[in-house]
Amino acid sequence: MAFPRHAVIITAAGSSDRFNNSETNVKKEYLFIDGHTILYRATAPFLQVPGLEAIIVTHPPHMSGECGLALEDLLEQNAVPIILVEGGSSRQQSVHSALAMLSTLSLEIEYVAIHDGARPYVSPSLIISTLATATVFGGAAPALPTVDTVKIIDDNGVITHHVERSHAVGVQTPQVFRYPAIWEAHQHAKGKDATYTDDTEIFTDFGLVVGICEGERENRKITFLDDIPDAEEQIKAYQQNRSEAQKTIEATNRFKQSVAQYQREQHV
Repeated sequence: MAFPRHAVIITAAGSSDRFNNSETNVKKEYLFIDGHTILYRATAPFLQVPGLEAIIVTHPPHMSGECGLALEDLLEQNAVPIILVEGGSSRQQSVHSALAMLSTLSLEIEYVAIHDGARPYVSPSLIISTLATATVFGGAAPALPTVDTVKIIDDNGVITHHVERSHAVGVQTPQVFRYPAIWEAHQHAKGKDATYTDDTEIFTDFGLVVGICEGERENRKITFLDDIPDAEEQIKAYQQNRSEAQKTIEATNRFKQSVAQYQREQHV
């Protein structure tokens, strides 16, 4: 197939609430699996797919430096620009911010892939398969059949509806959408009194179609602490490094303030 020109959005601005406990406060995407950060592993495979024009990575407020470090040497490669964008308080807001940035760039792209920064096992073959499916339907997402019986419950935990398992799937990322249709859909969704947890929902709510391709079992999302074997040891080192870096920043700021104060006094 001829690979269409496309961009990628890596979402990594979440608070990692399900990953952290009362004693931890780290970004799971910045931890390591087998020598590379989760964020690096979630991003690097997209660089192997032809037609890629840009990558936008979202991050929490005031964490652009840590996000850049977690991307390791990817920021140093010159083949595809990687742009860091501050995300919002929800996935929807973060993707909207990334698409807003993308809309300001002079890129002639046909599709945008949106991928979870916490899915480090994505393969180039899955990216290509999803991109190919999007060229047929306009939107695409990899999915796997559910192995458990799915139920709908109310706020009290009581089952209210029974879902036919043969029609239920678990959706993964990357999700690929025609551009600028996905940007228009996000602008439409922002003006509605609704909460969306998934970009396929935003796309279909705008009246567009999302097709399904076969997902991969290996393409799992890092969600809980025990998803990373040595997570607790890494978190301790992460927090210590962050503390030492903060002390260095504070010492530097105090030095700058003292120099500025000395200069002012010399001019009195």
